[in-house]
Amino acid sequence: MRTLESINTRGKAALKRVPFKRDLLAQEIQNASRGDLRLDEPMGPHTTFGTGGPADLFFAPESLEDISKALPYIRDSGLPVLPLGGGTNTLVREAGFRGLVICLTEGATRIEIVGDRGFAQAGASLQVFSRRCQRAGRTGMEFGCGIPGSVGGAVRGNAGAWGGETLDKVSQLNGIDLSSGDVVTLQKNDVSFAYRHTDLSPDLLITEVYFDLAEEDPGVIQGRMDEMLSQRKATQPLWQRNAGCLFKNPTGTSAGLLIDQAGCKGLSVGAAQVSELHANFVVNLGGGLAEDVLSLADQVRARVREESGAELELEIRVVGEAGIENC
Repeated sequence: MRTLESINTRGKAALKRVPFKRDLLAQEIQNASRGDLRLDEPMGPHTTFGTGGPADLFFAPESLEDISKALPYIRDSGLPVLPLGGGTNTLVREAGFRGLVICLTEGATRIEIVGDRGFAQAGASLQVFSRRCQRAGRTGMEFGCGIPGSVGGAVRGNAGAWGGETLDKVSQLNGIDLSSGDVVTLQKNDVSFAYRHTDLSPDLLITEVYFDLAEEDPGVIQGRMDEMLSQRKATQPLWQRNAGCLFKNPTGTSAGLLIDQAGCKGLSVGAAQVSELHANFVVNLGGGLAEDVLSLADQVRARVREESGAELELEIRVVGEAGIENC
């Protein structure tokens, strides 16, 4: 499979070809599928940060079948591809993305729970899946009740909260290798994962995920979820635009605590500000730029390093013109 470096190299080469390649690819996708295809689509409305310049092409397939039909043209175009879910942990730079965004949140949202086996397409909401599990009397996904974003994104980044992680419950995932067009099926043992990390190839577009669940009283499950949601509401700036935790927690401590101890709460660059409520959240006060967020992140890192010696690592993914910059 191609590496991120090869994707970026292809992306840079594609910059010179975009005008005619883009229009041709747009026509081919429209002819082959029933999905929504847009040119020069601003990325701000598709991310919870609300920042980002335009993507050359934005494709919202009507179904997974649409992707299969459009894939030969996408591969032949040579343009970089950016899979996108709910945009909850994504920061797109003002220059935008010189390639094709594939967003599954409209056409790949099916959820099924049969016995102790859960199924969700990659564009389904993780919160909705968590609630469906609860109603079916199946435990294991309570931690997802307060995590915005899609199932595919949760798998890719091994999202978690309150001691639970997505890959703990995944039994199998299906996807498409965008470099070859092959359908891929991976069992849990095929995927190496750690805290907020998986070794999944950047070429893999996750399409479907299966989960192992267990039976429990729906009322008991709801009680745990209510407690989680209450804590989240009390400790996180849910009413402001943000992308969740900005940094990963270092081993043995929390990034929020280190940032607070370094005196960063309320620190701001432009309209980006370290939340006064939760120090590991950066909020967009209105009209903020991606570059403001990144500049603020650099300042926070420097202060934490000086105060505690800890090195903070971004938890969000940063998207530049040619692809993901911090995979």
